[in-house]
Amino acid sequence: MGVSGRDRDDALTPASVGAPPWVVSPHLLVSQAVGAALGAEGVPVAVHAWETFVHEAGIAASQGSAPHVVVILDALDSRGVREKITRLLDLDEARIAVVTAGPPAPWWGGLLEGEAVEVVSMATSVLQLARVVQRFAAGERLMDLEKRAEMREAWAKALDRRQHLVQLVHTLTPQQLRVLELLSSGRRVREVAELLGVTSGTVRSHVKTLRGKLGAKTQLEAVAVLRQVHEVGDGADLVPRPRAAPAGTEEASARR
Repeated sequence: MGVSGRDRDDALTPASVGAPPWVVSPHLLVSQAVGAALGAEGVPVAVHAWETFVHEAGIAASQGSAPHVVVILDALDSRGVREKITRLLDLDEARIAVVTAGPPAPWWGGLLEGEAVEVVSMATSVLQLARVVQRFAAGERLMDLEKRAEMREAWAKALDRRQHLVQLVHTLTPQQLRVLELLSSGRRVREVAELLGVTSGTVRSHVKTLRGKLGAKTQLEAVAVLRQVHEVGDGADLVPRPRAAPAGTEEASARR
């Protein structure tokens, strides 16, 4: 999300007294830029590193002051991010405001059953974000009941879709699933054949069969099915998660 420019020149209300909310982002430079911009608007925040903020929040909670955490996502909205934030929900009195750069992904609906998490996607300027953070720090609700219900419903539908896809993936044989997993990790047919000790023709035969089972018209659609089962979490990994190809794999293949 952007951290420069105002939408109007009207002033913010005075900042609330109390411990400033934390600002975190998967990219430290983003959180630092947001922290500086908010400070310039008279909204104090404490910037924390993404790698350590959950541990630090646990320490703060043990000392009787669970933090209010603002998570800034700049096109980095992912299930992995969601899973890390979920760990904060184990801390009593902790509150989390997730500020996304675009429409929030369905999986956030799974965290909205209680009131500890808020999801905001309309803060497109520094002034708007400052107002959001100021309201959040003051203990105000950022989402109305209708919006929370819409996100919960979207999550439930996405979860149903995921479970259907899981059932389709479970119709694959272990070898077909392994082929699909390797393709999903970015490997090419020739590379998959080499890893499995079979011919490229055998791999293509597996791809044709698994496409039929998954109802996929192309190899890319089949790969998308496996990836989609990991997009909305229900607390269980029911099929293997695609693993990235080792660095240099494609480069090495190109030299062959």
